[in-house]
Amino acid sequence: MYIRSVSSGRGAEKVLLSVAAGLAARGREVDLLIEEPDDDLRDRLPAGVGLVVLRKGGAAKPADLLFRLASLVVNLARRSKPDPCGDKSFRIAVARFLYKRRPPLYALNRYLRHRRPESVVSFLNYPNVALLLAAQLGRGDTRIYVNVRNHISNSVAQAKSRRMREMPVLMRNLFCLADGVIAVSDGVASDIARLTDTPLDGVTTILNPSYRPEMLELAKAPVPHPWLQSDGPPVLLGAGKMKPQKDFPTLLKAFAQLRRKRPARLIILGDGAEKQNLEALAGELGIAEDVDFPGSVDNPFVYFRHAAVFVLSSAWEGLPNVLIEAMACSCPVVSTDCPSGPSEILDGGRFGRLVPVGDPEAMAEAMAETLDRSAAPQALAGYIQRFGFDEIVERYDRLLARPAATGG
Repeated sequence: MYIRSVSSGRGAEKVLLSVAAGLAARGREVDLLIEEPDDDLRDRLPAGVGLVVLRKGGAAKPADLLFRLASLVVNLARRSKPDPCGDKSFRIAVARFLYKRRPPLYALNRYLRHRRPESVVSFLNYPNVALLLAAQLGRGDTRIYVNVRNHISNSVAQAKSRRMREMPVLMRNLFCLADGVIAVSDGVASDIARLTDTPLDGVTTILNPSYRPEMLELAKAPVPHPWLQSDGPPVLLGAGKMKPQKDFPTLLKAFAQLRRKRPARLIILGDGAEKQNLEALAGELGIAEDVDFPGSVDNPFVYFRHAAVFVLSSAWEGLPNVLIEAMACSCPVVSTDCPSGPSEILDGGRFGRLVPVGDPEAMAEAMAETLDRSAAPQALAGYIQRFGFDEIVERYDRLLARPAATGG
């Protein structure tokens, strides 16, 4: 399983470590491939999972690298239909990717040739491209899978970086070289099929293993925030990295409208580049005294358990773990109907209100109605099992293991 790093501990990284642990517990031999040394990771590495640091051994000799890069171009021309090397925009995108990002193609290819794993699956855009390029230098009978974690079309539409804007052309020309493509939701699967001109049935949807019974025990921990300990106004909760994708300004504007009509408080968990701007916006809206930004927390589940409503305000997603986690802790939820994931998670609105993206009036109304309802739907406990750890790990196991290993 290949990813650049797991140090951030965000959604994709948590899912990868969780799936790796589950596969190892089933007796599979699992290696975690990362690019740089991480001194803290060995203490967090799941039992039975090996660690391979791709850049640890140093760079290959320049002549060897040049030979392998030339081989890469030849192999791409031979294996792709249509020939991607005839696509000038693709050639430019690959050249820029190799020059700017400097992926460890040699180390990845060396691992494929020497270790000869049954399968390798990469997580996130950069590793997906790097793995497919490295595999074209020779991979034996190893099967290659790429895992897409976000709605790429929306990510590209909002992107400021050229490398993100070039992702569709890389996907369109490289994903046909994979043995399988994994999407985190049906919405992401549809987006991949459209971007890469491949049949939808060629993309496998595997949900996140976001629900585990242990989180319910963590939710019983002592309440860490004074607003959640008192009999004061109801507390609404938001959580996520503070970046444009999460659209916390809409949440703040919606809360300001709600606050004008009834007492309430808002806690937003997380950190990021937009935090100071969000704090300033809360001041401009006149709600600063009723909004708190405590930063990232180790145990969000206790917040979910004691909050009156969890609100997801994202402009786009893949499959938001945080929404599933809040539901698992029996917290009523409100979410934007963004592409993609929330509608699938909430069963089209059955388990929580869905509102248009960027609409503070609709969000404020949904928050008020959910506060008045005050309880999560009765059928939620059974429904949330579809995001259960064992079921999701079983799906990865069936896909990644050789057919003979599973009797399939």
